Amino acid sequence: MGDRTVSTIINEVSTAIWNNMQPIYLPQPTIEMWKLIANEFEQIWQFPHCIGALDGKHIVIKKPPKSGTSFYNYKQTFSVVLMALVDAHYKFISIDIGSMGRFSDANIFTSGALAKKLYKQTLRLPPPSVLTNYDKILPYVFVADEAFPLSENVMRPYPKRSVTDNFQNKVFNYRLSRARQTVECTFEILASRFRVFRRPFEIKLESVDNVVKAACVLHNYLRNETIILNHMQGDSGENEMPKNQLLPLANNNTRSGSNAFCVRQKFTDYFNTVGSLPWQSDSVSRGKY
Repeated sequence: MGDRTVSTIINEVSTAIWNNMQPIYLPQPTIEMWKLIANEFEQIWQFPHCIGALDGKHIVIKKPPKSGTSFYNYKQTFSVVLMALVDAHYKFISIDIGSMGRFSDANIFTSGALAKKLYKQTLRLPPPSVLTNYDKILPYVFVADEAFPLSENVMRPYPKRSVTDNFQNKVFNYRLSRARQTVECTFEILASRFRVFRRPFEIKLESVDNVVKAACVLHNYLRNETIILNHMQGDSGENEMPKNQLLPLANNNTRSGSNAFCVRQKFTDYFNTVGSLPWQSDSVSRGKY
């Protein structure tokens, strides 16, 4: 069977998988679904009003013909970006695939479908509300790392200069890190389960998008069939991220609005008062937050 025939079959099968399974295993969340996601993050990871962990990875590809440096990234490879939002059980809530690797990471997110819906307020998020035993109103938020701009609905860690002599800010970073690790684990599980991510893609760009989308929706199907709650305690080396294939995003230094800082400060206050955890001080003292 020729390469062109194989490529056509792969593309058609991947498209069929996505078209048939996406409405069931990766649907657009309703308000009720967002609330359920938030409740699970609070129960499992102790981060209230969290409606997903956000991150992106560069997927290494063979340089497309006549593309110049369009897909050339900061790691000096060619890539497209998979942007993903995941829930407390390591399942994808939303994915966006296909941005060129050369774009800055802030632009990749802000120009993507998820951010556009967020800014246009078409994600059907629950309205801001008070937390348990805390009378200040807070919005529902995504948790992310330094690659993403801070906003009212996207929480990122305090920068190093803000935590050096500020234990409360370190506590916030610790609590955010606990919730955000779900997206890192999700990428690890994806790469472990689908070995196509262990080497550069050498197929057409359209097929790359379709294969990645199919892998993500199949991942959710398999997670529904077998929820692995103790993934973090696993000792199998097969769950480690294959090196140099799913590459992290670079940090972002975009300025944020005052409302975003205010939201982060409210979460910080909550985590250091009525929302504190018995073990968080010891964990923060031992860690690098």
